[in-house]
Amino acid sequence: MDSLFFRVEHDLLRSESFKVLGGSAIKVYLIIGLYSDFGTGWAYPSIRTIAQQGGLSRQTVLTAIDELVRAGLLATHKSRGRATAYQILREAPARPSSKSARSTQKATKTGPKSLEVPLKTGPKSLHPPLEGGPNVGRALAQFFEESGPAVGPKQEQRPREETNSIPIPGTPFRLSSDGRLQVAVDLQELLTDQGIPRRLAEKLAAQKDPEAVAKVLLNAFYLQSQGKLQNGPGYIRAGIEDGYDLLPQVADRLESRRRELAARMQVVEAKKERSRVEQNQASEEAAIGLVLQQLAPDDINKLIEQAIAELPAPLVRRNPTLSNPFIRAKVYELAAGEPE
Repeated sequence: MDSLFFRVEHDLLRSESFKVLGGSAIKVYLIIGLYSDFGTGWAYPSIRTIAQQGGLSRQTVLTAIDELVRAGLLATHKSRGRATAYQILREAPARPSSKSARSTQKATKTGPKSLEVPLKTGPKSLHPPLEGGPNVGRALAQFFEESGPAVGPKQEQRPREETNSIPIPGTPFRLSSDGRLQVAVDLQELLTDQGIPRRLAEKLAAQKDPEAVAKVLLNAFYLQSQGKLQNGPGYIRAGIEDGYDLLPQVADRLESRRRELAARMQVVEAKKERSRVEQNQASEEAAIGLVLQQLAPDDINKLIEQAIAELPAPLVRRNPTLSNPFIRAKVYELAAGEPE
């Protein structure tokens, strides 16, 4: 049930950095935390989502993010052509000296720093290096555990164009409604972080299908989560060059995730259909009301009598007046001269 909670360390709440935070910064910190992956700590909510969730303006959100980064409570990472990723830092930063505090205040007066973390000082990978041991994060391990629930970041209400895909918990990948894998980060950098030499990573990212690379990486993540991967970079290189397909265990988990997405899309489509029906009914009622307002009382009474005569008796027996929706619609039809 970890996905129902967002952990905030006590030391963080007692830290000097937390004490000086503004209300908007605290609100943004909590909202980003709601969308963070418990295995990797990374979250991908858009600025628009954060603003809507917190009832804030876009500029207020940007200022709050910059404040959190300066306070050492949030890390950001931006790859070319990709959405900004955020990582909640739960450990309380060391209390700054008076000299560094004055420097921070001086920097604040001169304007906000860039929201992007330079690559050389930013997060190296969304996952621990594959050669670093069997543990690639609780979320990833639980996702690949056949009998366990898939634990991932809380899902935001995404724009319409993003409703056809779903994140794969603990990974930088998404799964589309037709079962295709999508990469949410820079592929070359991801390969480099997993131990592939930079030049080779650049070559593979340029020449290979991103989905094929994602399949091999998912296999490697699974094998690592099971403690069965001895040479991560070697497996990844061979798998990409030879075109390894998904392992059966990984394919089964992805299919389960795809069915979850399909069910979610059905719910979304059902809501849209209900909305369309309600809008059509509202438009029809508005048209009926407009026509009836233009009719004289005598004309309305004549049309009601004619409607009662034409409608089946069970529809009008209990309520032979204009408040009956069947009679109301028939009167509109007769008055507007619409064909039956």
